[in-house]
Amino acid sequence: MTDVPDQQLIWQTTATTIGFSYLFLLNQLLAIAALHMAICRPENEEVWHTRATELQSLALKGFNSMEQQIDESNCIVVLFFSALVGTHLLGDRSRIRALASGSEYLDHLVSCVSLMRSVRSLVLQHHTAFLFQSSVRPLLITRNPTPPYTGVPAECRQLTVMIKESDLGPSSIEAYEAAIDRLFWLFDLTEVPSKPHDTPRSVFAWPVQLNDEYMALLNQRRPEALIILAYYGVILHFYRNAWCIGDSGASSIRAINTQLGSYWSQWLQWPMSMIDSSQTVLE
Repeated sequence: MTDVPDQQLIWQTTATTIGFSYLFLLNQLLAIAALHMAICRPENEEVWHTRATELQSLALKGFNSMEQQIDESNCIVVLFFSALVGTHLLGDRSRIRALASGSEYLDHLVSCVSLMRSVRSLVLQHHTAFLFQSSVRPLLITRNPTPPYTGVPAECRQLTVMIKESDLGPSSIEAYEAAIDRLFWLFDLTEVPSKPHDTPRSVFAWPVQLNDEYMALLNQRRPEALIILAYYGVILHFYRNAWCIGDSGASSIRAINTQLGSYWSQWLQWPMSMIDSSQTVLE
């Protein structure tokens, strides 16, 4: 999940200790472990995938039956659980292989983004101050780039041009500008494409920060929303050495390119070129 020692310790000790008090979290931790084994031990992939699916089903059933309101007594367990479920969904290769088309993969990707964003609505929106004073504080601490985001690739700036040249209404423009700002922030933070990554640390920070308005446009499959998502796919692509991400970035960019067709191709040239030109860089 991370290459930072303090954060590794939290996942290895704090999360597992809490798991013994919340069975749904323990089941999800075991499900992630089984999914990891399915990817690392391909000779027994089917067995481990089956176990991962069974454990996650138990975890989701347990979480959905939790009658407590989310408050300071349990927001840490919900933070762990939400992060793990989103990671599991994105990294489940068996689920992805069952998808019949690029359109179905796009639906899968949007579901992943929505699920990762649930961390904000379930936990961060109301309990951030408490979490920053808690034992999981190291998970939340990161470098915080500020505008003008000097680490953003020049090609990404065309997203701003795309929105300015559109005939969109004020509310849509505001939603897209907010999503682009957070995307620029993540490009600066992760130093993509200059730096590849081996763990998923920080890569899910963009979905967590998305607002309702952008998510509504994305769920409607609006072209501008999908193009912004394709640029996030570039970041995912440079995290593809992380076991739970793999080819998610390339698959998402190709699915979006197919979905939108030639009319929007000028805005997708850079993402498409990145997945083509970087194939031999990371492997």
